[in-house]
Amino acid sequence: MNMEVSLVAKANERRQAVRALFEGGAVDVGLLSVASGYAVASIERRILREGWVSSVGEDIDDRLARLADSLVGQVETLRLENEGGFDKGQVDMVGSIVRTVEKISELMRGGDRAKVSQTNRDAEMADVLARIDRRIIELAQDYARVLGAGEADRA
Repeated sequence: MNMEVSLVAKANERRQAVRALFEGGAVDVGLLSVASGYAVASIERRILREGWVSSVGEDIDDRLARLADSLVGQVETLRLENEGGFDKGQVDMVGSIVRTVEKISELMRGGDRAKVSQTNRDAEMADVLARIDRRIIELAQDYARVLGAGEADRA
């Protein structure tokens, strides 16, 4: 029974490590060890021998570009695997990936431009709301005049 609990605990720990890696958690040798099942020393030797480069501290634009490239690669793989066409689920997934890549591209084009765009949209929205407010006041005044005229006719 103790062995089963230990195996379940290890599997749970490995699943959590894999999830952390997927979700962009801070990657270190310990997390890689848990996720892969390799010893920390073994991973450290491989890092030195193969010259792995950590993305910690990497420029956000570089990370976004790599992510976009990865997503495009996934779409290409799906396309090659499904020469006969996609089913509805795959079409939805590809659409989602494409939207994600487009959003990443927008972010990469510049946060300042996005801020200006948001500011412009906010200004336009404020203008529309002000016009609606003025129109509501006009309608209320007209209605008050109609009600006032009705009172005068009855008197």
